[in-house]
Amino acid sequence: MRQVSIAMLKKQINTRINKLGEKKQFIVGSLVESKRKCGSKVCACANGGELHSAHILTKRENGKTKTIYIPVNMVEEVRGWSNEYKNVKKLIHEIDELSEKVIAATKKRKKASIRSSKGVK
Repeated sequence: MRQVSIAMLKKQINTRINKLGEKKQFIVGSLVESKRKCGSKVCACANGGELHSAHILTKRENGKTKTIYIPVNMVEEVRGWSNEYKNVKKLIHEIDELSEKVIAATKKRKKASIRSSKGVK
C-alpha cells in the first residue's frame, strides 16, 4: 500500500472543507411519506379507499425521535435540504477519516525519527 504524505492528506482535508463552504441550506433528518386515515367517517379512506398521504421529517434528539409535519407545498424543498445534509455528513466523515490518517502518519514519522536517531533500523 502506498503511503500518502501528511501534506497531501492536509490538502485533501482543505479541499473538503472548501466544499463544505459551497453547500446550501440543509436540515438534519429523513423525509418519510406516511399513509393514514383522516378520521372522517364519510371519507373514502374510512371505507377501504385510498389512504391520505402525509410527509414528515424524522430525526433523533436527546435519544428520542422527533417528527415534523411537512406541508405539501414544501415536500420537494425539504427533500432537497435533507439530501444536502447527507452530502454535508459525508464530507464531515471524510474529513474525520483523513484527520485520523494525519495522526497515524505523524506517529509513524515520529517513531521512524526516534529509531533513526538511535541508529536502529
